[in-house]
Amino acid sequence: MTFEGLNPPPQTRYPQLNIMLILLLLISQALAQIPDNRGVLPARWHHSNFPQGDDHYNALNFASDGKLYYVICSHLIDTGAQMFSYDPATGATRHIADLTEAVGEKGRKAVPQGKSHVPFYEHKGKLYFATHLGYYRHEGAKEIVGEPPPGYQPYPGGHFLAYDLKTGKIEDLGLAPQNEGIITMAMDTRREKLYALTWPTGLFLTFDIATRKVQNFGPTAGKGERGTGNEFRVVSRSIAVDPNVATATFSTADGDLFLYNPLTNQLAKADGVSLRREAFGQWDPSKPGSMAYNWRQTVFYRPGNVFYGIHGATSTLFRYNASGKEMYVDERIASQKTREMGAYDSFRYGYLGLTLGPDGHTLYYLTGTPAGEEVRFVTFHIPTGRYTDHGALAFDDGRRPTWAQAIAVGPDKRIYTVSKIIENGKLKTDLLSFPDPLQTKPPAEEEYKLIRSWLNPKGMPHPLQEAHGLCLDNEGNVIVVDSIASRVHRFTPDGKWLAEIGLGPGAGPGQFAGPRDARVHKDGHIYVSDANNARIQVFTADGKFERMWGGRGSGKGQLVRAHGLEFSNDHSKLFVVDVDNNRVSVFQPLTGELLYDFGRKGDQTGEFHEAHGLGILPNGDLIVSSYWGPVQRFTADGKFLFEFAPAGFRNWIHFHSMTTDREGNTYLAARDRERGNAVVKYDARGAYITSWRMDGVKTAAVDKNGLVYTAYERNGIHGVQVYQKVR
Repeated sequence: MTFEGLNPPPQTRYPQLNIMLILLLLISQALAQIPDNRGVLPARWHHSNFPQGDDHYNALNFASDGKLYYVICSHLIDTGAQMFSYDPATGATRHIADLTEAVGEKGRKAVPQGKSHVPFYEHKGKLYFATHLGYYRHEGAKEIVGEPPPGYQPYPGGHFLAYDLKTGKIEDLGLAPQNEGIITMAMDTRREKLYALTWPTGLFLTFDIATRKVQNFGPTAGKGERGTGNEFRVVSRSIAVDPNVATATFSTADGDLFLYNPLTNQLAKADGVSLRREAFGQWDPSKPGSMAYNWRQTVFYRPGNVFYGIHGATSTLFRYNASGKEMYVDERIASQKTREMGAYDSFRYGYLGLTLGPDGHTLYYLTGTPAGEEVRFVTFHIPTGRYTDHGALAFDDGRRPTWAQAIAVGPDKRIYTVSKIIENGKLKTDLLSFPDPLQTKPPAEEEYKLIRSWLNPKGMPHPLQEAHGLCLDNEGNVIVVDSIASRVHRFTPDGKWLAEIGLGPGAGPGQFAGPRDARVHKDGHIYVSDANNARIQVFTADGKFERMWGGRGSGKGQLVRAHGLEFSNDHSKLFVVDVDNNRVSVFQPLTGELLYDFGRKGDQTGEFHEAHGLGILPNGDLIVSSYWGPVQRFTADGKFLFEFAPAGFRNWIHFHSMTTDREGNTYLAARDRERGNAVVKYDARGAYITSWRMDGVKTAAVDKNGLVYTAYERNGIHGVQVYQKVR
């Protein structure tokens, strides 16, 4: 009997779990997953010094000696995969072997052992694994065995291997038939057997460690990935071995499950259960480019006596009882963004990084997003069904890795994977780690205190009616943009009114209609976004009109509601964010010439939902905030990098305007669901740092000493408040 789309409550999901155990699990989970999510998980590299490495799948496991073992793959004709170990206790990375050399094929001038595509299985002091080819080509979405160039021999076939933890030697156990690579493998430690699927044909093999005999059960679905047309079927990447009865189960692209019984030595299709169901989407199994209805990864959960599996591109979690032939679909554990958009992840094969956490009850999962710009860490607590997206992996400079096809949790309370990033124009593939958010606490939030303010300042010929925008001039004075009164004022840092810039309300040169923001060029000139007049105006350092450009419309160089302004670090470009055109226009500030623009209205990455604020980071990258969230980071030429501060994060749902400081931090003027206001601070990685409440804040500016000047608005009180970090 097959069940679909059912999600029983925790107390009925596993009747063998007693009530006391469930209560303890609920309490431990509540303590472990306190929602102190920073939105970003700080990652760091552990350098393996293998610059030719370009890929990684599955081969990443901690062994009983406390070390992490992993393989970095290569797709080159003259470079094979390399095996490494990493010791968290010492921080040392060690090169173990070139896998082509380890199987005696170095110098043979054959297609090398370019990958290990399988996990390590430890048994009696040895790690068992296998090799696969990495030299192939693409024909559309289909991967084809690569024809070796002149002077090279075809691929000899994948090898079953054993690594001795004590001696450090690799033993070649045997070769896959028909020159096939070994793409999937699992181990029955009770019977000391290895089970494998080959690529591209999809042969099912058993390997007896004692006798060194390989038994070939032949193709398992069509002609596998060697097939064409209706005979093409992508090969499963996970074999689930039931530790109780030692049966081995794997999926097919058609959604069938095959079951190998070691007692009868027979392989047969399982009756009454199928992965072909609506929750996993609609797929054509004969079409390359996805795992179709295959499961992607499986994990055994002993308290429930079930396997948890993940479907490929949909990242849909399900439970499967191999003995009872029952299957329940739980929910999608894709990234929060993927779930909200109802989209598939960009990598249609899905992600292999699924494992049980240290508590034995929480699934740890590394997944991507529809745009594919980052890796996110997701957990699913099995007894309670609690899903949590803990955020994106990010390095200190804000760059985000873009690949994760394995996961391992270390004794140092860090999570490990092998990932990718473009560094100095080249692909870098290496080991990285990040702190386990369920085992470690984030740093304490910074604290700011109010040190001075000037509200409804005296001595002004035209009192403030709204402090909408502000910035600092080159002498540290504060320029305040009054959008309602259509005036721009200058104050000393202590709040003494100095002068008015421009000529006040109107449509003529030097006059304003609903100005929104201002910035000061390094030469002292003051640039103002004169929003309702649809133009940018430029004033001398002493506030006299000099020139203007713009014009209402959506054509090149035109504006509708120019809002935030910011100069590039060398002041050669002026970035202008236009709320209603939902784009950033980039001008040559001395001439007003449009250089380029980017963005449009929408909810996809690189699109805006009423863009309002701008900021420049020390490296020249651009930060853009949308009123409805999120905040996005771009290169100076408009290439999308990543997003952060989504609407709803910590209850902030609206973001008016923003600024950045010389350390790369972002300060957002935010509003929550109860219309409370605050300044919310994020670092260069997009990680939440702190927030502090204040009434009606519209924007902020940060001086060279780190003092934060904020535009204050509430109940007829207008002005500036200044905050200083105290911790």
